[in-house]
Formats: sequence, structure tokens, C-alpha cells
Amino acid sequence: MTTALLHVSSDHLPLTATVPPRPRPATQPLTVTSHPAPPAATVLTVRGEVDMLTSTQLQDHLLPLVRDTVPHVIVDLTGVSFFGAAGLTVLVNACAVATAAGVTLRLVASTRPVLLPLTITGMDGVFDVSHDLVHALMRAGCGPDG
Repeated sequence: MTTALLHVSSDHLPLTATVPPRPRPATQPLTVTSHPAPPAATVLTVRGEVDMLTSTQLQDHLLPLVRDTVPHVIVDLTGVSFFGAAGLTVLVNACAVATAAGVTLRLVASTRPVLLPLTITGMDGVFDVSHDLVHALMRAGCGPDG
């Protein structure tokens, strides 16, 4: 039995297809603002993408609010275009802090990028989720009669 060796000339290197990497769209900046909703709530409005790079910004704004500042903290996520696992982690941690402080954490979510992760993980059953800010404010006693 003889073994055949293949000789490859360096003059004829095999062609390889190269595909340039697809540039990833820049992350939409995250903006987080808060304002009081008398008599008993603070609304935290979140806009942009909540991912592992921006979730600390959300955490830095949210955690001080849920430490016994007002009876209700409402996080308005209707302007969020992406909501990843890091964002869910921030909400779960904030919920634990809020519960310990006697503060109710409510979410406003009406878009697929936010509702889908909440639903898949079962967190929609843990959080008080409203589809609009007016409904969340009314549930917090900040509506026209409260």
C-alpha cells in the first residue's frame, strides 16, 4: 500500500470567500428622566435600548427612587426599542429593593420589545404592568380622583 502525498504549489492558493463584517447599528442612546406625580408617585421615563451596556444607567436612576422615597414608582418603558436580559435583571433587583422599602414598583409597557421578554420570563406576572401611563397613575392613586 502506497501513500500519495498531495503537493500544493504556493502559486495557486485556494480562493476563499471573504465577507466583510456587517456593521452593527450604533446603540440608541438611553435616556432616563424622572418627575413627580403627586400625591404619591414618581414616574421614571426610559427611552432607547436597555442592554448590558446601558442597564447600569437605568439602575443608577431607578434604585434611589425605590428606596422609600414615595409609595409608588412607575417605570414607563413605552419608549424602549430593545429590552434585554440586563434590563430584566435591573427590574428584578429594583423590585426586591422596593418591596423591602414598602414601595410599589409599577411598569408601563405596551410594545413588543418590552412585553416579549417580560412574558417569556414570566415577569409579567411578577410586576404590575399597565399598557399606558394614565392607567398606571390611576392604580397608584394619582388619577383625577386620587
